[in-house]
Amino acid sequence: MIRFISHLQYADDIIFLGEWSRVNVHSLQYLLKCFELASGLKVNFHKSCLFEIGISIDEINRAANRLGCKVGSFPFTYLGLPIGEKMSRLKNWIPVIDKIKARLSSWKMRTLSSGERIVNQIGSK
Repeated sequence: MIRFISHLQYADDIIFLGEWSRVNVHSLQYLLKCFELASGLKVNFHKSCLFEIGISIDEINRAANRLGCKVGSFPFTYLGLPIGEKMSRLKNWIPVIDKIKARLSSWKMRTLSSGERIVNQIGSK
């Protein structure tokens, strides 16, 4: 019996979150096999990772071997966002903020007229 498993899904990316137990690992393996049979799609376990919080390294390695996936480590990126410890700290979000600033800056430049671009470039020097 699955104790607790939930998920986050976007397009072809999915994260399963759950209480750690061997039963849950077995159930997840069974669930993914059923998905393959029902959809005709194949789960690429070689690109998949299993992460742990508070589980022994031996236990996580056994589960990863059973599923045929890698053991992941924190922090990692999911859909371009960092996932890991202490995400409430601003320094962990600086790369995301910088990326957004760069995209907004290029978007803003495309909306300016050629004269506004020249003035903007002279002002930044």
